[in-house]
Amino acid sequence: MQLAPHMKPIVLALAFALLSTPTRAHDDEEFAHDRQPPYGGAGYRADEGGSPAISFLSSGITLGSWLPLLDFDPTTTSASDCWGYTSPSGREYAIIGLSNGTGVVEVTNPGNAQIVAVMSGVTSLWRDIKVFDQYAYVVSEGGGGIQVFDLGQVDAGTVTLANTVTTGGGLASHNVAINENTAYLYRAGGGSTPVLGLRIYDLADPANPLFVAQWNDRYCHDAQVVTWTRSPFAQKEIAFCYANNGSAGGNPGVDILDVTDKGNITLLGSIDLSLPPIFSHAALYSHQGWLSPDQRYLYFGDEVDEGTLGTPTTTRVIDLADLTNPVQVATFSNGNTSRDHNVYTLGNRVFEANYRSGLRVFDATDPIAPLEIAYFDTYPDDDLANYNGLWNVYPYLPSGTLLGSDLEKGLFVWTPDQSVLPTPITPALSVTGTALFLFVLLIVTARRRLRRRVDL
Repeated sequence: MQLAPHMKPIVLALAFALLSTPTRAHDDEEFAHDRQPPYGGAGYRADEGGSPAISFLSSGITLGSWLPLLDFDPTTTSASDCWGYTSPSGREYAIIGLSNGTGVVEVTNPGNAQIVAVMSGVTSLWRDIKVFDQYAYVVSEGGGGIQVFDLGQVDAGTVTLANTVTTGGGLASHNVAINENTAYLYRAGGGSTPVLGLRIYDLADPANPLFVAQWNDRYCHDAQVVTWTRSPFAQKEIAFCYANNGSAGGNPGVDILDVTDKGNITLLGSIDLSLPPIFSHAALYSHQGWLSPDQRYLYFGDEVDEGTLGTPTTTRVIDLADLTNPVQVATFSNGNTSRDHNVYTLGNRVFEANYRSGLRVFDATDPIAPLEIAYFDTYPDDDLANYNGLWNVYPYLPSGTLLGSDLEKGLFVWTPDQSVLPTPITPALSVTGTALFLFVLLIVTARRRLRRRVDL
């Protein structure tokens, strides 16, 4: 869509005014108060030479490309979540949530990122994405159900809307999670009346998610759903719900659910981080978290405490040795003053998107005492505890390229230094899992010996 130059400021002003008083994921007036217009200057591609128009502070991370919001659409006013996709050919893509849709960008060459498509969607400050098979699933606080985008022809420059799923109650969602091992999708949150926990969809036919069940005991702001590897719950499908009494908060904590049987979802354990005994200050909001690769620990972020209590950026470490009794055992911080937002793990690294302090990377070789080793600050003006700057980071592209989505500045594509790259951590196996592994190894070895005899 192209606008006449004299119309662009008018359209941007109207769109920004519309989004300045949004329907919010949690009733936080500060979030609306902190809204800023989108950055309106030039972006950057390293392959084109020169320097970015803004001097970003960084260590251990190199900027390859920066695509501002207005490069996607002149009426885009903010960005939200981002995720990644690797096509069967090995080409890599970023998928970014925008105020008015979803952008798809090829990042195979980090220094020359190129926009492939911009798909329209309902207007919202919140848009979240996950990927399964060749499809991207997009949800929003603004409604619209689940948009299913087909990435099967993305290498040819084509992305199509395969489906819009409106089953499962209200059309709004705060986030979406997928367990790729079981092919189930989970919509999280989306409202407070009634409380919305998890809405579950079968992806046996990936283009046509089938609504099968829901869990609605508490408001679930976000979730991670995995296949568990340790006894006594090995091979069970476990959901970690970042739960509050409602979208505005209340009794923040983590509810751990066994969702293996969709018709009989059970609460295995929970931790209420607003009550003593507690390792540190009380949490104010259960925002998001991510498991360590071996599933022993959970890294949890509050989002609200830094701004309200004046505490430094704080990530909690929860021990999951016993799923029925999760225990907070530590916190870690880089001493910064910004709010934490989204955290992910890969190998012995913890990646955090922390609003005004940008991307922060921690060495978690000691999993209960991670230390910061690299950063890229997308909001170099200050590190105040405001809702601006980096929303999300995606560290899972096979090349090691990192993706970041910034509320006001758009998409960042980074290359980490060699010293920052993760070292793999082997997931812990249960006794049953270890026995099964040895049994399979024995069978494979026997079959190889038999083949050799046949060949002889």
